[in-house]
Amino acid sequence: MNIEFHRLALADFDDLAAGGGRAGLVLGLRRTQLSKRLLALHAVMTDADERAQAAAATAGLANAYGVLAAAQRQAPEATEAVLLAPGLGLWAMHCLRRLHGNASPATPLEEDLGILGNYAVAAALRAGLCATVAVPLRGGHLLIPAVGRVQAGLAGWATVRIEGTVLHLTAGQADNLPSQSLALQIPSDPAAMPDFPAQSQRGQWRMVPELVSVANGRRVALLLDDVDPARDLLELPMAPDAATEDVDVWQQRLDDGWRILGDYDPRTAEAVAAGLATIYPLASSSWAEELSASSGEAFGAVALTLPRDGLSFAAALVHEFQHTKLSALLDLVALVKPVDERLFYAPWRRDPRPLPGLLQGAYAYLGLTGFWDYRRHAENGDEYAHFEFARWRDEVWRVLSTLRFSGAMTPLGLRFLNGMQSTIRVSRQKPVPDGPGELARRAADDTRLTWQLRNAEPSPAQITLLAKAWIEGGQPPPASRIPTRIVPGNHGLVTGSRLALAQLRLLDPKRFEAARQGVPHVLDTTVSAADRALAFGDPQTAAQRYKDEIGREPDLLDAWAGLALCRRQHSAPGSRVLIARPEVVQRLHRRIEELSGLRADPDAVASWLPEPVP
Repeated sequence: MNIEFHRLALADFDDLAAGGGRAGLVLGLRRTQLSKRLLALHAVMTDADERAQAAAATAGLANAYGVLAAAQRQAPEATEAVLLAPGLGLWAMHCLRRLHGNASPATPLEEDLGILGNYAVAAALRAGLCATVAVPLRGGHLLIPAVGRVQAGLAGWATVRIEGTVLHLTAGQADNLPSQSLALQIPSDPAAMPDFPAQSQRGQWRMVPELVSVANGRRVALLLDDVDPARDLLELPMAPDAATEDVDVWQQRLDDGWRILGDYDPRTAEAVAAGLATIYPLASSSWAEELSASSGEAFGAVALTLPRDGLSFAAALVHEFQHTKLSALLDLVALVKPVDERLFYAPWRRDPRPLPGLLQGAYAYLGLTGFWDYRRHAENGDEYAHFEFARWRDEVWRVLSTLRFSGAMTPLGLRFLNGMQSTIRVSRQKPVPDGPGELARRAADDTRLTWQLRNAEPSPAQITLLAKAWIEGGQPPPASRIPTRIVPGNHGLVTGSRLALAQLRLLDPKRFEAARQGVPHVLDTTVSAADRALAFGDPQTAAQRYKDEIGREPDLLDAWAGLALCRRQHSAPGSRVLIARPEVVQRLHRRIEELSGLRADPDAVASWLPEPVP
């Protein structure tokens, strides 16, 4: 398997830095990913031969590799599509981590390595190659990435003989039972039979559907792949098989989203069509009804819950395609110096992030800032678009400042930051209406306050000294910095009732007004009275209710953040302390109770502390 040498022109680098990237450049990045896959495959073969304890674990691997190599010789272009399958990248990097002792899944090594056989079957089919491959069956199914799954009714491992469009399966059963065989005909018209019937029979296929949209002469084709056996390596809530029963809904929303994306920026639409090929459908969860994700190991794929509408679909494609471009670039050049273990605030995450994660997120939201800027003008008076634009242009700017002053960017990394900042600087000079602009500032403050309360841990010794001084009725020490460390954990995206209420106000003002008027059952019962009062414009009532919540449950961090939000526009004593260092006030409040048994007033604790040192 031949590997190419690749070069990236500085002008193309600068284009990517500014958030762009034409279709031709993206196709070039795609070629680099093919070389990466070939190198990863070679590394898996070498390391498995050297590190696998049992020869049986590598026998099927060598056979599958041989079939892939034969398919590439016979039909190079057809086989490239398999080599670039997103799951193959996930699988190769997972196997390398496992062979080097950096992953310890419960799955037997032989089964993990055997997944290459699934891709070898796909390659043999595409190349028209007669071949025999050993594959692990899953739940009685044969899985062929980007093709489909078939109910084989067999267990364990199977030997697959590929002859044209006919597959002959032979699988051994439990001890002392004979092997079983099955001949499978791949349907000539996959679109005519996308789903299993209610009672699946042996030999029944479920083909991978393809979503195809054309708008303004531009075409995009995305496989809705719930078959790829490596997709679970993303460790995301993958949708059950039934998710692809909504293919028509997926298609409709892609059609709407593709029109929006083409109207926004034809060049971006063409680049997305060149770089993305697969959607892994995700299941909604209690912490994220809508979720999108991507991985640098799975170039060309987006993991996505069913978007609520075309606008959400378009925004998700923009967001994840930014990640896709940057991940491919980072395979070519170093933008961040290695071995920097510091963690930082990322306004899109609940947990602290390392510098590479900070760069990835900033680049993704750089793209979204441009998208929402377009949207707020395309839809006159779209307050939600104003809100998203204002929110992310300022958050991206702050994150870029963190990256610049981290001291960890390479010379090329600093040049990349320059390109990003030049783009976002223009956005920050544009006016935003007061209403959505204020909601964006409040959402940003809320996110930062909640993040500090979750992840910043002030020195326990210093907090204890302060608590003893409070209890003894003494004066606080003069203003000084309280050492704080960032605690990793609290994984997840930014969610919460206050953000949901702001979004409801902008997306569905009639329903929001009904909730304000007290119409029952408009809001979920989990939305607190304090959050409602703050959203409805009564910070005084909200503050008292947040204090009531803290009185009942002192460790309720969302209530502490809400109280700080209520104080952000007032000059009352302690408000600056509560806003700047909410984690210090909360930990001191807790320590006072632990030492004295008394539950102090949060405002009194905040006003007792000296003003924060800048």
